[in-house]
Amino acid sequence: MASFFYDQLHEQQADIAAAISQPLWQKAAAFAAHAHAGEVPPNEVPPSFAQATRVAVTLTAVYHCQEPPVLATALLHNVLEKTDVSLEEIESQFGRLIASRVERLSRAPDLDEGVHLKRLQACDWQTRLVKLADAAAHLDDDDEALEERIHKTMPVLDLAFGNEQPVLRAQRHLLTLIENARLAA
Repeated sequence: MASFFYDQLHEQQADIAAAISQPLWQKAAAFAAHAHAGEVPPNEVPPSFAQATRVAVTLTAVYHCQEPPVLATALLHNVLEKTDVSLEEIESQFGRLIASRVERLSRAPDLDEGVHLKRLQACDWQTRLVKLADAAAHLDDDDEALEERIHKTMPVLDLAFGNEQPVLRAQRHLLTLIENARLAA
């Protein structure tokens, strides 16, 4: 049994190492870290950047998605909402595909979450996958009560459709996290 867990951990570490060695990961991580830097005093990790990094690591280590544009989208997914970076800046640095995905993942403060999720249902599976990983990261966030986090995560499961292996892994992962959270509540 220990060998199974060791093998699994080794595979996850290899996936993370492969992802963070990608030039696009490094560029997106540097851009996001700089954009979020104003959130906290110098030499501290901004919470929004830490959360975006958890999303990207979940994509690569748990969902086995190694697509550089998807990982870059994950690292940038909350930049429009949390910073003064514009969509045009993201597009000029990362291209239309990534900028479009980041824009779709960003929710205006006055937009209802249900409407936002309905719009995401029309997106490609890669964009939906980032939102699924984002939901998984938020389940682990202590800013809100556990029951509230579970309640907010349930509707996101509607984005886990299709036959793509990363999406199926995300669905299983989120269901397991929700079940574990319910047991802990």
